[in-house]
Amino acid sequence: MSERLDVEVLSRREELEALREPWSALWHRCPAATAFQRPEWLIPWCRALGPEDVLALVFRSDEGLVGLAPLAVHRIGDERVVALLGAGITDYNDVLAASGYERAVAGAALACLEERADAWDVADLHDLRASSPLLLAEAPPGWSDEVEKHEACPAVMIPEGVAPDELFPPGMRARVARARKRLARAGDLRLDVADAATVDELLDALFANHKARWRSRGEGGVLDEALRPFHREAARALCARGALRLFGLRLDGRIIASLYGFAERGGLASYITGFDPELAWYSPGLVMLASAIEHAAREGARTVDFLRGREPYKYDWGAVDRWTFRRRLRRRGAREPGREVEEGEGAVQAVMSGEASPEVGLVRLLGAAGDLEAAARAIDAAHVAHAAHAARPAAGEGEGERAARLEALRRCLDERRAACAIVAAMLGAHRDARAAGEDALGACRSAARLFDELCERSEEASVAAYSLGDPEILERATREVVELLERWGAIGEDRAILQIGCGIGRFEAALAPRVREAWGLDVSPRMIEAARRRCAGRSNVVLAVSSGVDLGDAPSARFDLVYAVDSFPYVVAAGAEVVDRLVAEARRALRPGGELVVLGYSYRGDPARDAADVARLAARHGFDILASGERAFSLWDARAYRLRKIEHR
Repeated sequence: MSERLDVEVLSRREELEALREPWSALWHRCPAATAFQRPEWLIPWCRALGPEDVLALVFRSDEGLVGLAPLAVHRIGDERVVALLGAGITDYNDVLAASGYERAVAGAALACLEERADAWDVADLHDLRASSPLLLAEAPPGWSDEVEKHEACPAVMIPEGVAPDELFPPGMRARVARARKRLARAGDLRLDVADAATVDELLDALFANHKARWRSRGEGGVLDEALRPFHREAARALCARGALRLFGLRLDGRIIASLYGFAERGGLASYITGFDPELAWYSPGLVMLASAIEHAAREGARTVDFLRGREPYKYDWGAVDRWTFRRRLRRRGAREPGREVEEGEGAVQAVMSGEASPEVGLVRLLGAAGDLEAAARAIDAAHVAHAAHAARPAAGEGEGERAARLEALRRCLDERRAACAIVAAMLGAHRDARAAGEDALGACRSAARLFDELCERSEEASVAAYSLGDPEILERATREVVELLERWGAIGEDRAILQIGCGIGRFEAALAPRVREAWGLDVSPRMIEAARRRCAGRSNVVLAVSSGVDLGDAPSARFDLVYAVDSFPYVVAAGAEVVDRLVAEARRALRPGGELVVLGYSYRGDPARDAADVARLAARHGFDILASGERAFSLWDARAYRLRKIEHR
């Protein structure tokens, strides 16, 4: 399979309509696609509700059509908003990508938006399922990126081989039986499923029953006159493809309840229901839904998806929430030359304002400046600028504190020059490794060699640059992390924990007395040797060298906590696939309800982008987010992310 894609941009609705048959063939090559990505749904939407101009991106490889991003640009207020077609009445939005092309198509779609950045202000991609390629694709540099939970879509699983009388929870089973008896006494009861000859009749009944039901509650419902032409065209087209499931429950020939849904991919999706409110005492809606679920089970369906909305009745059937997500992308102006100078000035100002400790600020400064002399010049320049500012009559209070913090920064550099030289070399080596463009395994091997060398020179500085080789500072930082884990309830005497990137074993030594067993993995053999010395005599500590791209032989479903302390930035630098794989590995290793804690996600200096990445990963791999970007430490500037494994996705 080649991931080289050719892109064609369709700007008119008619061009998209001309793609109908290849589009339909592509849909069948996309295992996760829903009815909402079919041309039979989106082309009627365009005709009835969409704009004349579209921004549909068509992707082809040497295998032919392999991807489609059906987009349009809408003006909402003063903003030009890119959105997927179908927005508003579509429960699941997404691109189409043939199997094996998901990453390539989503990445190419964002790259195309980057090339056309003058045509839009914000991309608002919502109603994305957790498996959507658009959640995984990394935003181009310079974009802001926000991901959040959007809508709950409760769904019921149908166990394989379940007997018909065991389809429903016991309480619901009894309710359905009573309702059916009442209706049977009232007349002849029959379930119809729409075909080409009856689709219009059943649609008319749905419109009438839905309208009557909502009017009885003093509300308008979601099938007003303006939407009916769209639904009629879509239902007819879906019926012709065998994907429509439009049910009518008849009592003596009269349709008293309706369900409009879709069937494909081994499931039934319930889109809209309605029933005659005059017969509410008979519970026709309950019987209608039970009959539809039984019909789906006979067809081999394994899920019943109630789609978006947390209406209480859905949970009576045993439904469990499955969430969709919203991703908002906004292109910012590219950073101009002189970035290193700006970052150096920012590091100094962070110390002067009290945002960062002198140790953390010094590491930031060394990373931006590149060497000790350049860092010293930046501090001297800040001294001169501050002295001039403080001498002005308009200078405010607090200038003395700012000067004292700046002096502490300079003293930190002067008193720890040897350690600073190691840190500067370490940061420079990391920059060089990233610039070399190594693949994931190559980057991990380079990191192992680098950390072996740094561990030989200074164990403390090699695992926490801001410690500047001082064991006391490192001990303070370690204590802060242990206290956070205790405060979160993430550790305990009955808990098994595993650390990704354990370094010299400082946390294994600190946590071993507090947990049942403590595992630590690292790419550096020298660091593992140092960790074993530090943890000698601890029978509940397991330490091993890892590849850096997985968790090796760590057992599945064994751990209550998988955590990473300042190691994820190197994972992020190795590439999105490595991050994705390690999070999947963490899920594998965790027990249901276990937690993944990441302290320090990246060194990019963009907290919003980090939080968006973590939200995407949580959505894709089945985690709830308990803490996102929390500032949890006084000495260290890392942000904390806390995720909990969801048992059922």
